[in-house]
This record gives sequence, C-alpha cells and structure tokens, in this order.
Amino acid sequence: MRFHCWLMRFMHCLMMMYYWFMRFMHCLMMMYYWFMRFMHCLMRMYYWLMRFMHWLMMMYYWLMRFHYWIMRFMHWLMRMYYWFMRFMHCLMMMYYWFMRFMHCFMMMYCWFMRFMHCLMMMYYWFMRFMHCFMMMYCWFMRFMHWLVMMYYWFMRFMHCLMMMYYWFMRFMHCPLMMFYWFMRFMHCLMMMYYWLMRFMHCLLMMYYWLMRFMHWLMMMYYWLMRFMHWLMMMYYWLMRFHYWIMRFMHWLMRMYYWFMRFMHCLMMMYYWFMRFMHCLMRMYYWLMRFMHRLMMMYYWFMRFMHWLMMMYYWFMRFMH
Repeated sequence: MRFHCWLMRFMHCLMMMYYWFMRFMHCLMMMYYWFMRFMHCLMRMYYWLMRFMHWLMMMYYWLMRFHYWIMRFMHWLMRMYYWFMRFMHCLMMMYYWFMRFMHCFMMMYCWFMRFMHCLMMMYYWFMRFMHCFMMMYCWFMRFMHWLVMMYYWFMRFMHCLMMMYYWFMRFMHCPLMMFYWFMRFMHCLMMMYYWLMRFMHCLLMMYYWLMRFMHWLMMMYYWLMRFMHWLMMMYYWLMRFHYWIMRFMHWLMRMYYWFMRFMHCLMMMYYWFMRFMHCLMRMYYWLMRFMHRLMMMYYWFMRFMHWLMMMYYWFMRFMH
C-alpha cells in the first residue's frame, strides 16, 4: 500500500511535471513565436521609419523647390504688373494721340468747308464780274460805234462847212444845209456822251465786282492756307499716332510674352505644390503604418512578456 501510495504520488508528480513542462514548453514556443512577431514588427517599423524619413526628406526637398518657384512666381508677378502698367500707358498715349489726330481731322474738315464756301463765293462774284466785263464790252462796242458814227457825221459836217463856205461864197445857199448837218453832228455828240456814260458805269461796276472777286480770292487763299496747315498737322499727328500704334503692338506682344511666362510659373508652382502635397500625404500614410506597427509590436511584446512570466511561474512550480 505504501509503495502504491508513493508510486501514485511519484506518477502524479511525473505527470504534473510533464504537464508543467508542456505548459513551460508551450510558453517557450509562444514566447519564441511572439518574439518573432515582435522582431518582425521591429524590422517592419524600421522599414516604415526609413520610408517615412525618405518621404520627409523628399518633402523638404520639394518644399525648397516650391519655395524657389514661389520666389520666381512673385518675381514674375511684379514684372507682369510692371509690363501691364507700360501697356496701359501705351493704351492711354494711343488714345491721346488719336484724339489729337481726330481734332486735326475735324478742324481740317471745318476749314475745308470754309475754303469751299469761299471758292463758291469767288465763283459767284467772278460770274458777276464776267457779266460786267461782257456788258462793258457790249457798251464799249456801242460807244465805239457812235464814236465812229460821230467821226463820220463830223466829216460830213466839215465837208458841209467847207461846202458851205464854198457855196456861201458862191450862192449863199448853204446855211440851211449846214444847220441840217450840224444837227446830225450834235445828235452824234450827245449819243456819244450817253454811251460813254453807260461805258463808264460798266467800267466802275467792273472795278467794284473785281474788288469783290479779289476779296474772295484772297479769302480763299487765306482759308486754303489754314486748311493746308491742318492737313499737315493731321499728317504729323497721324505719324505720331502710327508710332504709338507700333509701340502699343510692341508692348502688347511683350505683355503676352510675360503673361505666358507668368502662367508658366503659376503652373510650375502648382506642379511642385502637388508633388509636395503628394509627399506629405505619403509621409502621413507611412507614419500611420509605422505607428500601427509600433502599437502592434507593443501589443505582441506584452503578450510575450505575459507568457514569459507565466513560464517563469510554472517553471518555479515545476522546480518546486
């Protein structure tokens, strides 16, 4: 019985030892398993940390590039403002010279109308003058006709006078005839005076219309000079306007060029900012993975420590 009792106790201890040893071995293997998992997490953490650091440095690198492009963007922005001011200056100058040109153009039109008015008036007075001239010619011809007639009748009168003298000497018969020829001569004399007065009237009228014509002629010359002055001024301002148009086109093209450079900078800045943000998000992503691994490692390490302590506990019991 005693032997049986000790055998039972021995067998019980043996089985218990086997049981605790199994538990210990289980804890040992679990500890190894959790340690492997911990080491795996540690290495993964190192790996994710490296990736995180890589993206951190990349972010710094792109940030530096982004800063450089921001500086370039600000530089082009100020240059764009400068060229825009030059463009506006050209635009206003162009408007200013165009107004001066239009002023000259309208003034030229005004003086041209005045000149045309003078021209038509001159034509009108010239027609009146020519009318007087022709009338004077007409009356002069009539006057000359009566002058010649007077000479003719005067010759006949002289002829009669001489004949009268002759016949008076001979017959005393000629005084009556002489009176007749003298009356005809006096009639011619008075007609000549009449036509002479008409001729002088035409002469004075011609002078009067000639003066009016000359007045309009000089006025026409005066307005023509004013018109030519404005014509030349218009040409002068037109040349200046053309010069500013060329400058305006030049600045327009330059403004387009700088605007393209500005837009290029803007797009480059956007591009580098996107790359920077991409790095930032990737870094955040890897940081989250790293933190996840870190927490997991802590979790498995706690489990490992738990089994380590359990193993120690059971080993102590086993040894006891």
